[in-house]
Amino acid sequence: MDEHIREEILAKRSLIPSWSIYLFLIIAIVGFGTFVYNIMGSEESAKGAWEIFLINFLYWTVIAQAGIIFSCILRITNARWARPLLRVSEGLGAFLPISFVLLIVVFLGRDYVLPYATEHYHHPRDIWLNMTFVITRNIGLFSVLLILNAFYLYYSLRQDLGGAADKLSGLPAWIASGWSGEDERTTMWKRLGQFAPAVIIFFALTFSFFAWDLIMSLDPLWFSTLFGPYYFMGGFLGALGSTIILSIMLRRRLGLEEYLVDTHYHDMGKLLQGFSLFWVYMFFSQLLPIWYANMPETTAFVIKRVQEEPFKAFAWATLTCVFIFPFLALMPRTNKIVKPIVVFIAGVSLTGLWIDKFVLVTPSLSNTVNIGITQILITLGFLGAFIMMFLLFIRTFPSIPFGDRFFGGKAKGGHH
Repeated sequence: MDEHIREEILAKRSLIPSWSIYLFLIIAIVGFGTFVYNIMGSEESAKGAWEIFLINFLYWTVIAQAGIIFSCILRITNARWARPLLRVSEGLGAFLPISFVLLIVVFLGRDYVLPYATEHYHHPRDIWLNMTFVITRNIGLFSVLLILNAFYLYYSLRQDLGGAADKLSGLPAWIASGWSGEDERTTMWKRLGQFAPAVIIFFALTFSFFAWDLIMSLDPLWFSTLFGPYYFMGGFLGALGSTIILSIMLRRRLGLEEYLVDTHYHDMGKLLQGFSLFWVYMFFSQLLPIWYANMPETTAFVIKRVQEEPFKAFAWATLTCVFIFPFLALMPRTNKIVKPIVVFIAGVSLTGLWIDKFVLVTPSLSNTVNIGITQILITLGFLGAFIMMFLLFIRTFPSIPFGDRFFGGKAKGGHH
């Protein structure tokens, strides 16, 4: 390990200003306050607040976890090309402890957002949708996933922080304590190789249950065997876009131009383009059997979203933002490496993924589109909490994984 690089990266943590963290904390508090104010009000305002709360929980939570999944995939595949981006993607997962609390809050509002909590579907699914069973399996799986995340991140961070305990304080010092030398780095590498597949498996399992119980089951008749993968792979696409945007912000703020170079964003742009194509494939693969089998119980779900206003426009906006625009815009190489352009493209993709959650959830709960100041403030509150936790993570831990076996050091001539 290059000690000069370690000292340089550790010193850059202080370049994250405290005021930025407090700013996003205030935004989060305003959003939470708006939510509390509305659920204490009329039945209509409470219903609207709970609906937008569920949409944002589903959106931000899957992106946060998918950030850690991207890191796991890089380790399993021994991918050297994106090593400097690894810690940024892990930082997305800093939101997950808040997500765990938010999941409990969702179940507290089950009478407003989970129709099966107050009425029977008179269908075999009633056994599956017993509320005690629903709450137990979702909280239980998410708890296991969070524990696996904690071990994975501990070993990932210990690779960097080990041997520097005397220069650290707080949580980083605790992670670095008891370092037994460079041989331990090999042990950390093996542990990461063991935990990464487990995290990925529980990610797919946990978020499939979220998709089934918190989105698909809101409609008593609709079902799709591909809906779980459609949901969590959409989250992975969102994590790619978030990693691009946040790493470019950090690159400028922390002076990481020698570590995060054009080739990284060229490759990330190709991934964003490729997974937007995979997302639309998953989308089409669910629609195709509904069409050729002419299943009336599931056709109604699709027709309400793609042929009837006011949701038809939102459905087309989703397809345009998540697939059509990114796929075409990322064709030229220049658009992948010019930072403002690729940030804009990733931002459009992320917006489309949020609209996707809105289109999936809202028509199952109401017949109108109600987007006002309440919905905007609650959504901004989630955004504030997400960015705040990410900045806290980057301010606490190294932004570049310099202790990783495949970290290539500073770029030479703009290439690794």
